[in-house]
Amino acid sequence: MRKQWIALLLALALALTLCAIPALAQTGPEPPPQGEDAVHDADPAGETGNPAGEAEAAGDPGTAGVEAPDALPPAADDAGNPIVVRPDGTPETTAKDSTMDDELVFTGEGDFRYLAFEDLRDRVLEGSLTAKMLQESIASIDAMDYTDMYQSLNAQMTSLEAAQMMYAQIPVASEMEGAVQGYIISNLASSYASLSATVSDLASGKLQKDSAAARKQLKNAQDLTVVGAESLYFAILELEQTKGTLQRNLTALDRSLEEMELRYELGQVSALTLEQVRNGRATLQSNLSTLEMNLRRCKLQMQSMIGASLNGSLTLGPLPALSQGLVDSMDYKPDLSEAKDRSYDLFAAKKKLDEAGDTYDDTRESYAQNTYNVRSARHTYESALYEYKMAEQSFEMNFRSAFDSVKDYQQVLNSAQTSLAFQESTYASMELKYRQGTISHNALLDAEDQLSEAKDAVETARRNLFTAYRTYYWAVNYGVMSSGQSGT
Repeated sequence: MRKQWIALLLALALALTLCAIPALAQTGPEPPPQGEDAVHDADPAGETGNPAGEAEAAGDPGTAGVEAPDALPPAADDAGNPIVVRPDGTPETTAKDSTMDDELVFTGEGDFRYLAFEDLRDRVLEGSLTAKMLQESIASIDAMDYTDMYQSLNAQMTSLEAAQMMYAQIPVASEMEGAVQGYIISNLASSYASLSATVSDLASGKLQKDSAAARKQLKNAQDLTVVGAESLYFAILELEQTKGTLQRNLTALDRSLEEMELRYELGQVSALTLEQVRNGRATLQSNLSTLEMNLRRCKLQMQSMIGASLNGSLTLGPLPALSQGLVDSMDYKPDLSEAKDRSYDLFAAKKKLDEAGDTYDDTRESYAQNTYNVRSARHTYESALYEYKMAEQSFEMNFRSAFDSVKDYQQVLNSAQTSLAFQESTYASMELKYRQGTISHNALLDAEDQLSEAKDAVETARRNLFTAYRTYYWAVNYGVMSSGQSGT
């Protein structure tokens, strides 16, 4: 009978031990974010006059942030004109307002073949498996109820303490029974100590801080996912422009080849010269085929990031027009301060520094000043201090580069527009000469190619300016500084 009683108590003690660990993962609602999270959730286009906050409407209308459910209305410049416009100057608010070929329209639930930049953030957060995984992880932290956890852990500690006292009073008749009893009491004591440490972390707020840090890290990873999608969007637009340039060069080379074949028949050029032109065309055609393959690959990757069907058929909308007022209103010092406050990299470096400082302080209280423990803890703290300073310096340098890049690409765009105006005048003159019969049709086509190159230069400069501003925008509003979004 006594052995049955021992077995029953043993089973009870083991059950209590196993229940102690899952309790650490019990979750409940988290209190509203404070401090940095509260700043992150605030409207970046509020009364602070933050220029990058205005970019929320310029580059991301209706996507003010993951936490803010209410979309912002489309922004307008000082003259009251919409900032986001189509190339023809008419407002564009959603993908359905954009012009597209009928063959690209698809109304299926999970398959669409047109993507506007203004919709990119929402598409990624709703369709990307990575973004969904991160969002669920964030939701699991938000669901934690620290009050309920504290009460549950205290109840389990009381049960463990009672089980220890009860089991210690059981008489033992053999060494085997004594060994089993000691093992169970030891496990109960270990579980009690673990729960006690968790309760202490709850009472001191350490567990809440660790959860907030984990949430901030997950949110930063989510932001980086969107930044990566934007970088891919810019890369696809650049590849498409390069494809147009290669096709135009191929057409021009075909004209030259036709001329060379005629001159060869007239005996004006050698067979070797004609073969060189043909080889050049074959090389250009090969390059064009490779580019088309890479373009399709990038589109497949983009469709994967937005949760669309992987068919490689995707048309991207033009980039929104960047208001000159946004560029002019950039203010380096206050924007840098706001970007540093929201940077996860600086937050993580500061957290590591604080932890090293706490360890150093605890070590000095526990050991003599000249022991190796104190010396080691001091060097660890100083290493963390230098690491934080290095992270801060690197962030400031990258932010300055992003700030200067916007200004530089602005003047590059102005120069490209001036060159375009000159090429337009030149082409108009060449067109008049062609009508008068003073130049050949091929000469007119060459002038048209030069005009197209000038237009491409303007488009490239405009895209680089927009890309540079998006880098600045992400830094100010989300603390994300990614070299992948720098201008090309």
